[in-house]
Amino acid sequence: MKMLLLKVTMFFVMHSFARRCVSTLALFALLFCTIYFGGIYGAVALMTLVSSLALLEFYRLAAHFGGKPRIILGLGLGTMLVPFLFWATQSGNADTEKSIPALLGVAGAIVLFGFYLMARQKIPAWTKGLSTVVGLLYIPFMVSFYALLAGMHGMNGVLFCVWIIIAAKFTDIGGLVIGCSFGKHKLAPNISPKKTWEGAIGGLIFSMIGSAALVWVFNYFGAWNFSVATLFKEFSPLMAALCAIPISAMSIVSDLVESVFKRQAGDKDSGATIPGIGGALDLLDSLIFVAPVGYALVQYVIL
Repeated sequence: MKMLLLKVTMFFVMHSFARRCVSTLALFALLFCTIYFGGIYGAVALMTLVSSLALLEFYRLAAHFGGKPRIILGLGLGTMLVPFLFWATQSGNADTEKSIPALLGVAGAIVLFGFYLMARQKIPAWTKGLSTVVGLLYIPFMVSFYALLAGMHGMNGVLFCVWIIIAAKFTDIGGLVIGCSFGKHKLAPNISPKKTWEGAIGGLIFSMIGSAALVWVFNYFGAWNFSVATLFKEFSPLMAALCAIPISAMSIVSDLVESVFKRQAGDKDSGATIPGIGGALDLLDSLIFVAPVGYALVQYVIL
């Protein structure tokens, strides 16, 4: 009887893992096809779509943990925010470029609030009352840093976004593979019981390898379009691997913060639109806090 239960359990675990792998591959294919056929504008449109869907799911979570978000108002503003900042940056608006440090400061404050949520494991009352604004800052505002890269650097910026996403998502993949196989020491048992320190280390290694491999491929096929005057020639696979370390670490933090919201809402997933993954917010979770970190790395380290 025990063997039968074990086999049934393993079947469902592997079946879920297989669905997650298929969904992940399909999403990567969608990402690359959107960029290949749609270029910069296709990439920004995809950012806007995923951000808006994730914001809608956050507002549903907010309603479950005691908030009263104004969904229509929030979605209207959130849908405009990403393309607006892309357009403002692309048009060479000097005021937008001067405001970047302030935007990074706001992003830093949001990240610190995320650490506060993880430490308290409880959502403050004021957050529930301001859930509409919190959702806007937490999702479309943070995602806008990907749009800023695209606006400032064109297709090169889009490729930087792909590199950041790969570095973050390979952390998820490595954490799942290594954590399921060797995980023993819990990383944050009260927030996400399945995450382990072994999985985090494995995710970091996967992220470094994936980042280095992607940059090597981009360099090999000449995907970039930088002038000789830039420093990008120094962005080697080794540098890509080193830059993946803070991205990988922040992706874990970003994932845990979303887990706090879901736990307080009493929901396992933010949605059920993506087999094996969940909703759009579950897809975006590890990429939210990574966006400003990746932007800062590109602007102040790589370039």
